[in-house]
Amino acid sequence: MSGSASAALASPGNRSGGAAGSRDGRGDPVDRVVALFSGPAPAAAPEGDDWSASLDAVRGVATRVRTLQKSAQDSVRAAQRSVREAETVARAATDRARHAEALLREAVERAERAEAQARAAGERAERAEAQAAEARSWLRRMHECMVSEFGTLTQDAAQA
Repeated sequence: MSGSASAALASPGNRSGGAAGSRDGRGDPVDRVVALFSGPAPAAAPEGDDWSASLDAVRGVATRVRTLQKSAQDSVRAAQRSVREAETVARAATDRARHAEALLREAVERAERAEAQARAAGERAERAEAQAAEARSWLRRMHECMVSEFGTLTQDAAQA
């Protein structure tokens, strides 16, 4: 920025246009902002036209750009590979979960069938016990009937 522009933008108390005239001793604020964006001070101009140094600098920058580009591409490929691996792991986990759910459903169905079979077996056992009790009762009555009917015959034959 030119000295006159700096002077025009300088604060009203500082119209000297110089950096040393700032109240806090750090220089004109506009000059400080311009210095931030203008980069480092330019190097002294080489004596004569040194085109080979310029070409070497361009080649160095191009090499650095290619290296950074390759590094970026490698990073992208690594990230894509990681994503694919994560997706594969996720699919495998999903498949395992589905398989486990199917096994669980089958186990629940088998347990329900076994429970139904156990209930049916219990009912059959109760019916069998009831039938056995009825059969014992019938046998007891049959025995009593035979004793009462044939008992008198044996007593009559022994008296005769």
